[in-house]
Amino acid sequence: MQRRTVLAGLGSLPGFLALSGCLSDDHGGEIEEFERGEIEITIDGESIESMDKIQAEHADNDSIDFHLHEFDDYWYMEGEERATVAEGLDLLPHFEYERVDDSNVVTFDGTVYDERDSETTITVEVDGESVDPTVHELADRESLVLEIESGEND
Repeated sequence: MQRRTVLAGLGSLPGFLALSGCLSDDHGGEIEEFERGEIEITIDGESIESMDKIQAEHADNDSIDFHLHEFDDYWYMEGEERATVAEGLDLLPHFEYERVDDSNVVTFDGTVYDERDSETTITVEVDGESVDPTVHELADRESLVLEIESGEND
């Protein structure tokens, strides 16, 4: 009851987030701070990051370690350790990431996008620079871009 009173008195979303961190679930009050950064995910030109099914509020299998929220286009990390880009993508609902023969393989909603296919390109950038998703650990305020082109829309 006291939590509702405090939250109702805030009056603004930024204040709400500053006081309470991410609130996708009640995580026992153990999280004191979080890190976040912009995220853009496109598959064959379609923006994915705003889809309800991959946001923590709508997913049964969301992770506090790396997740998205419905009210903005940011990734959030609240775990004790930083996640690599690959780990973060793998934690998102409906996503799987793996590295096969030094190539990126991303599965979204059951569809496999494999860089080893000559028709498919997978671009992973942090702050405008290409990164190895299995090595780069995301940090606060970093901008993450995942762009997949499969040639299926040609």
